[in-house]
Amino acid sequence: MPLQDFFRFDWFAAILLVGVVQGFFLALLFLARRPHRQPYHHLLLAAVVFAFGTLVLDTFLCYSGLMFRVLHLVDFSEPVNFALGPLIYLLFRSLNGSSWTRRQWLHFIPFGLYLLYHTLFYIQPEAVKYNAYINAYFPDREFLPVSSKVDPDPLLLTRYINELTILHIILYIGLCFRLLKRRRFSESPNPYFYPWARFLLYFFVASLLLILFVKLTYERDLGDHLLAAFLVLQLFFASYKIITDSAFFQPVVQVKYEKSALSEEAKQDLLQKLKVAEDAKFYVQPSASLPALARQLHTSPHYLSQSLNERLGKSFFEYLAALRIKEAKAILSDPAQRHLKVEEVAEQVGYLSKSAFSAAFKKQTGQTPGEYRKKAILG
Repeated sequence: MPLQDFFRFDWFAAILLVGVVQGFFLALLFLARRPHRQPYHHLLLAAVVFAFGTLVLDTFLCYSGLMFRVLHLVDFSEPVNFALGPLIYLLFRSLNGSSWTRRQWLHFIPFGLYLLYHTLFYIQPEAVKYNAYINAYFPDREFLPVSSKVDPDPLLLTRYINELTILHIILYIGLCFRLLKRRRFSESPNPYFYPWARFLLYFFVASLLLILFVKLTYERDLGDHLLAAFLVLQLFFASYKIITDSAFFQPVVQVKYEKSALSEEAKQDLLQKLKVAEDAKFYVQPSASLPALARQLHTSPHYLSQSLNERLGKSFFEYLAALRIKEAKAILSDPAQRHLKVEEVAEQVGYLSKSAFSAAFKKQTGQTPGEYRKKAILG
């Protein structure tokens, strides 16, 4: 069979194809949910999963042999290698409530420069791209005779693309760890910051280790299908987390409140009453609930829920948990109260069980109560 007629569709090809569909579908899903009403990280998530889908599509075409039918697409996704690091790092920032600034565009300078540089390869005749493809995936095959007036890699950047990608990823892993360490003892406006931060960091580090393993084990790009399959698994795991964490998709201003009769003045007045209730520490009562607090503030549960969602970007349960964990952190970091057991701290902040308190505390801070106390008091 001529090499141009080569086609392979096994389990890896099927996984990659499903991953392509999943990646592009997720990107459209994030964009379709009215991005102007969403936290900014939804746009970054759309960009991240679109980048994943692009990389997987490139690998699927190469692995299956379909690239022979679309030779003009050879290595079309290569510049994306320098976009993933900045996108994931900026997603870190946005999940913690950091807003976009013009300075953030500087992170994409390597991507832009390499995209411009790679244009030298994009404009090459198909014979050059054919040779590049078989050199990566069929190294024992003969090249086509071809001459090009333009050198596709004058600075040898493409030759060392793997090494440059690894260095780029290491740099952004370091920036992510730095941000996570700096935020650890601060209040995050997003209760999902630490769970998603851990997920992204684990993914980032695991990707780096897998890249190192594949490039040291396989010749040229022959192991890229393993990397792409790993990306697909991460896409599906991310989809699972988003579906199970329903509040992750909660808009800054929920659509269900668009026809509410609650005026801006009434919302502001309600928030002032809420501040008084916070000062009185209503949240340390185990019986604290949305209806109970609404009665205390002389409003309806619907209006209270609306004000929390629109002004604070939180559901009542997220708001209650944030207040309780904030109170718990104050107790745990107080040397005068270090004699208290974790279950006693849990009771003081409104939790009826140690396990529920520990789970809520770790979800928001990334640490157990004991770990937090040890670091806060000793360091």
